[in-house]
Amino acid sequence: MESVQHTYRLHLTAEDQRRNPYSLIPFDVPHRVARLAVVYEFRSALEVGRVGKESGSVVDLGLFDPRGCDLFTAQGFRGWSGSARSEVTLTPTQATPGYLPGPLYPGTWHVLLGFSQIAPEGCDVTVQVTLTPGDQDGTSQAADGPLSVSVRVVRDGPDWYRGDLHCHTHHSDATAEVATLVDVARAQGLDFLAVTDHNTVSHFPELVQHSGPDLLLIPGTEITTHRGHANVWGGRTWLEFRVCTDEEIRRVREQARDQGALFSINHPKEGGPDWQFGTTAGADAVEGWQAPWWLSNHVSLGFWDRLLREGTRPTLVGGSDKHQGPYDGSLSLYELGTPTTWVYARSLSEEEILAGIRAGHVYVSQDPSGPRLEFTAQCGDEAVMMGDELRVPPEGIVSFRCRVVGAERGWLLRAIDMDGEAFHVAIAGADFSYAWQVDVKADNYLRVEVIEPPLAPLDEEPSALFVFAASNPIYVRCG
Repeated sequence: MESVQHTYRLHLTAEDQRRNPYSLIPFDVPHRVARLAVVYEFRSALEVGRVGKESGSVVDLGLFDPRGCDLFTAQGFRGWSGSARSEVTLTPTQATPGYLPGPLYPGTWHVLLGFSQIAPEGCDVTVQVTLTPGDQDGTSQAADGPLSVSVRVVRDGPDWYRGDLHCHTHHSDATAEVATLVDVARAQGLDFLAVTDHNTVSHFPELVQHSGPDLLLIPGTEITTHRGHANVWGGRTWLEFRVCTDEEIRRVREQARDQGALFSINHPKEGGPDWQFGTTAGADAVEGWQAPWWLSNHVSLGFWDRLLREGTRPTLVGGSDKHQGPYDGSLSLYELGTPTTWVYARSLSEEEILAGIRAGHVYVSQDPSGPRLEFTAQCGDEAVMMGDELRVPPEGIVSFRCRVVGAERGWLLRAIDMDGEAFHVAIAGADFSYAWQVDVKADNYLRVEVIEPPLAPLDEEPSALFVFAASNPIYVRCG
């Protein structure tokens, strides 16, 4: 039998996007299909363009099999590539990165189109599905049920472990394979790496192969919606991303927690893209530092600070958001670990790294070399570290201590509480310690930053803030 082709043509308008930014195109797959291919292209009414923003429109691509495609109950997810590629192929044993190999079930499949950007004059989309008949000998079951990613202990013992919580491979919109990403992580001296490809889990099986003995790989997904992005670390199955409302993003958060995973708001700043939901969905963490600091990260840090002042306690984390390309052994200024997230954990294992993030035992530095922070507090016999809560009696005295290693003389150690900057002092050398006491009269928190002396008053010009390292708070509870 010869291959069978089905062609579908759509004209999309900005109103279609406003009404529902996703559309499903059904097509039938008969018995004994050995290969399934989808090719698509789109163009505006004024300018022809292949996949990409040149056309004034961006249309994304995904695929569901007959096990289901309904919102929040879809069991048939088979892949997502956004607008990164114009052609995808599935067989029982192989698939285009971003997609899952496995049985080509007979029944009704669906092409998923996401309307990321539609030009004012509209957009024409052509989708062609090609079905190649044949036996499915050696069919993999990789597309069935939860993906099995083992949790291993790479290194025993409590320590500050350094890593990166946000990066991409060719399973989404980067060009490099997981193996290349791993090579760079090892060259940077990272202990752990969360691989967070967009809206897919096709990279999960490769993480076990490349994890250890000196590098822990954590399965992650960047939930990429039209109203903001969030990382999920430690999940085991695909999570819904076709969400538009506050209630729907809360459900995604709950799906993640049901799997024991953490949910973190990504790069809440203009061009990040920003977080546009009206809720933080009870996020476990906030990426207050994405890529090099000068990329408007003062806005992201301010977003996190507002949540602290409102009484919530998401953990501050950083992530390079590196879209890994070819690697020839030389490193640039912007690589994995720019910035670096340091986590105090009982061992270098997925379970303990996530537990350390959940507890707030985390600080962020500009790169793997630091600066390094130690930040502790004590009242009576009770001593705590960043992320912890310290209970003190009324009118209690709390002793704080901060040690900074790897900073330059003349940089500032800056302390911030819920009212803003509490004080700053000049750092006197590469290994600098500072201790102070606070007469606590009400609930509060205190966190520290290592910063460059600002060129303008920060309360007047927040963009003058340039951070080299930032801690999570120590929370002080009175009574």
